[in-house]
Amino acid sequence: MQKTILTLLIVMCTTLQVQELQQANKQFDKLSQDSPVGKFLMDLAQIHTEVQGPLDDLKETIEKFYENLQDSISQLDAEFQSKQAIHLKVLQNYESNQQDAQIDIAQSQDQLDNILTRNKENIEKRLKQIQQNINDNRSNIQRDKLQRNQQKDQNIEHIHEHQQATTSIDEALSLVQGLNNGNIAFVEAPMKKTIDYIKQKVNSREEYAPLIDALISLSGTQDTKQIKEMLNKLRNQIVDSMIQLTSDENDAQKMYEERQKQLESEFQEFQNQVNQATYDLASISGRIDQEKEFTKQRQSDLDMYNNQIEMENNNFAAITGLYNEIRSVRLKELKIAEDAKNFAYSSQFRELLQSKLNK
Repeated sequence: MQKTILTLLIVMCTTLQVQELQQANKQFDKLSQDSPVGKFLMDLAQIHTEVQGPLDDLKETIEKFYENLQDSISQLDAEFQSKQAIHLKVLQNYESNQQDAQIDIAQSQDQLDNILTRNKENIEKRLKQIQQNINDNRSNIQRDKLQRNQQKDQNIEHIHEHQQATTSIDEALSLVQGLNNGNIAFVEAPMKKTIDYIKQKVNSREEYAPLIDALISLSGTQDTKQIKEMLNKLRNQIVDSMIQLTSDENDAQKMYEERQKQLESEFQEFQNQVNQATYDLASISGRIDQEKEFTKQRQSDLDMYNNQIEMENNNFAAITGLYNEIRSVRLKELKIAEDAKNFAYSSQFRELLQSKLNK
């Protein structure tokens, strides 16, 4: 009975050892097939077994390899962080330039729309108004000149009529002397004709009417004294009127000349305003052209900064993608190395090596 139990225990132990050995072989094959790293470590173990090296040396080699993988991941992270810092700094510089260009464009456009263009329109309106003032000024000069000439001609004509009337009165006074000699037949007809002529010359002036009518009524009488008094009175009135007409003409001419001088002074001032407005218009037009050119240049700069930002982001996205890809592979390798390290420290690995050594 005891012999049977012992036999069963031996069989069970042998069975367990066989199962553990099979499990170790599967683990070995899995590590060898999962990745180049696993294959390398298992090949290393195979070679180590074949040369019958110490097991602790193999464990140390695997441990060292595991640590090197950890260091390579840390170095990869550090390099990526350095590139990320550089990327953020470059991107910050590009974005700062981008914002400056956007601000310049907005301010320049506001300057164009709300200041320079409006100023130009105001100057153009002012220039148009000045030109209208010049046209009105020239029209006033021509109108005043025409009116002055007409008024002057009328005054000269009136003065001439008064002079003729005065001459006729002097002739009438000479005829009155004929009445003193009693020669009424000789005087009556010429006197009446002279008075009619005087009436014709000064008929438009009402102040002479009473004297004219009185003279007409007296022209057929021999009241020489009264006729003479009325003729002298009429003559004095006509002379006074002629003097007043001459004075009015001189005053009108003086006022006309002063008015012309004023209009010419205004015209000169308008010309100065035209020159200033023309200069201002050219100046503001030049500033508008400069501002448009500046806006165009800053827009070109903004396009360049946008392209730089896009290229920088695309480049860093590629760097990030490559980093993530490499890191993922190395983490996978690190996991396999960790499994290999744990497998190397297991009893199954020791037995697997021993079995391979015994073959």
